[in-house]
Order: sequence, then C-alpha cells, then structure tokens
Amino acid sequence: MFCRTVVLIFISFFFLNPVVAQVGDAPVSTDTPGLEKVKRAKFRETYIDTGVDFSQYTKLFLGDAYFDYRDVGPAKQTRSSALSTSNKSVFGIAQEDRVKFQEIVSEAFLKELGKGKNYTIVDSIDENTMIMRGAVVDIVSMVPPQFAGRSEVYLATVGEATLVMEFLDGRTGDVLAKISERGRIGSPTGRIDRFSMPVNRATVTGDIRRWATSAAIRLRKELDSALGD
Repeated sequence: MFCRTVVLIFISFFFLNPVVAQVGDAPVSTDTPGLEKVKRAKFRETYIDTGVDFSQYTKLFLGDAYFDYRDVGPAKQTRSSALSTSNKSVFGIAQEDRVKFQEIVSEAFLKELGKGKNYTIVDSIDENTMIMRGAVVDIVSMVPPQFAGRSEVYLATVGEATLVMEFLDGRTGDVLAKISERGRIGSPTGRIDRFSMPVNRATVTGDIRRWATSAAIRLRKELDSALGD
C-alpha cells in the first residue's frame, strides 16, 4: 500500500530544479479531496486514492523543487534588531544559507530515490509513469544570527520545515496520493546532553543532512513497497 508523508522536501523537484517561492505561488496544495487517510503510514499525513493499483507504475518522473521560507524578519543582526532578538524563538535565514539548505535536501533525496528497486527514474512520461511534485515549506531557523559560530550555544533543534509531496498519474494528471509532515531539524536524540556540541555551521549542516536523508529513506522504502505489490 502507498503510505508516506513528510513536509518540506519534495522529493523529485528538490533535486533537479530548486524553485524559491514567490508571491502568489501555490505549486503544491495540501487539500486532499477524494483521497483517504492511511493509518500507520511512515509519514503523519498520508492520503491515497484507494482505488488505484500502484503496482502499474514502474517509472518515476521528478518535478521541480519548491522551497518556501517563513517571513520572520531580517536574517542578519542589525543594531535595530539586536535588542529584540532575545525575545524571538525563530529567525530569518540568509540567502547563502537558503541555497545551501536547498542543495543538501536535494542531494539527499536524489541519492536515496536513486536506490529504489521497484521503479526507474525517467525524464519522459508515459502511462506507466508516476509524477512526483513536492515542496519544503514554512522553513524557519532557531539559530540566533548573532550567535551562530561565535558562542557556545547549544540547541536540540536548529530549525523546522514541512515536507509536502504529491503524486500524479503521468497520463491523466489525476492525484494519486499526497504526503505531508512537519519535522524538527536538530539533534538525533531531540535533546541536549553531555555529548552535544555547540552550534556552528558544520553541526547545522549535519543536522539538515540527517533530517533530509531520514525523510528520503522513508520515502524510498514506501515507494518500493507500494510499487512492488
């Protein structure tokens, strides 16, 4: 059965053509008309068309990646923002860090999806093709800009993001399934302990890669299970 859900990362799109959200953009809807929620799925919000035989799909076409960041103010500390920073729990993300985030997520999904056993990733569409559309949305950082890499700040969570994925029939364009899940990006244990390291660019990069890889592995296993029945 086709089961899976995660936010933020839109599996196929991420990797090929990352797209940053613009005003008015709405490439992936979270609405689920005509779909039924799957219990005990690997992702929290998994909805499928129960009348579809997923084993007919032997090919996977990956669409563009879509990334959307929550507007929480300036990503860099300024004199005017310094005093208010201590009262904030989420922070803006600088453009160079957004690019890095998108590269890490895309790389992780491409690597894991390429290991699928019951489907082939293709660059053209026919009746045996399932199209993947997705996005990572509402992305926020919990790392104060003025502290990152400069002080011994310990955080169990360095950010949050929602992974959203939509699967379409390659011939008709009908929606076959939708998955979404909000996740915390941070320590594998979800807490600070004596083994925790202070936040710096390397630790944040590692946390993002671990989060993306975990989601990609779950998705790949779900696809192999669904398309191999």
